[in-house]
Amino acid sequence: CTSRKTMARASTCPPRPACDAPPPAALPRGFRHTRSRLVASGWPRHRGRDLFARPEGPQWAIAKFAYGPQDDDLEGEDVKAYLLRGCSGAWERLGTFRTSDDDRPHPTAEGIPDTGGRVYLDLTAGRRLDVGRHRVHFAVAGDGTSADLFIEVLPPGARVAVTDVDGTLTSSEVAVVGELFGGAPPAAHPGAAEAMRALADSGIHLFYVTARPEWLVGSTRAWLRRQGFPPGILHTTIGVTGAFGGAAAHYKTIELGWLKARTGIVPSFGFGNMPSDVTTYTAAGIAPSGCYYYKLGGDLRGGVHHDDYRALAPALFSPPAACAP
Repeated sequence: CTSRKTMARASTCPPRPACDAPPPAALPRGFRHTRSRLVASGWPRHRGRDLFARPEGPQWAIAKFAYGPQDDDLEGEDVKAYLLRGCSGAWERLGTFRTSDDDRPHPTAEGIPDTGGRVYLDLTAGRRLDVGRHRVHFAVAGDGTSADLFIEVLPPGARVAVTDVDGTLTSSEVAVVGELFGGAPPAAHPGAAEAMRALADSGIHLFYVTARPEWLVGSTRAWLRRQGFPPGILHTTIGVTGAFGGAAAHYKTIELGWLKARTGIVPSFGFGNMPSDVTTYTAAGIAPSGCYYYKLGGDLRGGVHHDDYRALAPALFSPPAACAP
């Protein structure tokens, strides 16, 4: 987990697949329920839950469908699901599934309780994914609105780097708030994307963990892509308000506990900018020498203080022993 000497990129892993093939066209056919038409009068806030998995372990595709500022659930409606296996080739039709009702919830899966408006798709039932990166696309049959998620199935020996987003990668801790009220999208810290790409070039999988609310999954993923960050797995909280301070540390600790329980992996690197990140990475067992804190003072518990990703990026690269499929 220690810093590496600056090296020429003579041997790097190829870029992770963009997974950007256009999904099948969705032709709206109308909703099953009158109430759904009222719910869908708000703007769509649908979101899929990215996941790391193992070839032999559980593999779920989980998505939430909701609309408007109150995050009203779309319940009892049909959703079509498609799979882009390995992020290449043709889309596979997985079937049509009905969103859940919170009065008859689906059992919790991957730590995601059913509060209504969700689809839980068990991919191990004849659809198991091999090692690699995959995309699942959901389209609401009623109006054609959609949500996507990504699943990375990890091989033995895979390494992961975890990073916070707000203030760690973005220009400020609260930059996203201005964007929500019509302001410009936040900038990224200079060199932050290059630092994350140095890790990806070394064969390391990226885990973006933010305490933002769940309905910001789509805009967060789009921001990472626009700013040039490498593809990875993105997790937010599963609530509508997000988490702060001690609650954020608790949430992130649970996320890294999930990663270890599901894959056996403790991240090799951790990036943050708040005391809650120090607490989280220490509790998760990340080696202090692999923890980097942007412009954070105080007790870093052996972690590394830095104030310039541009200086950090070359030291993060190491010739890969193996590359992610």
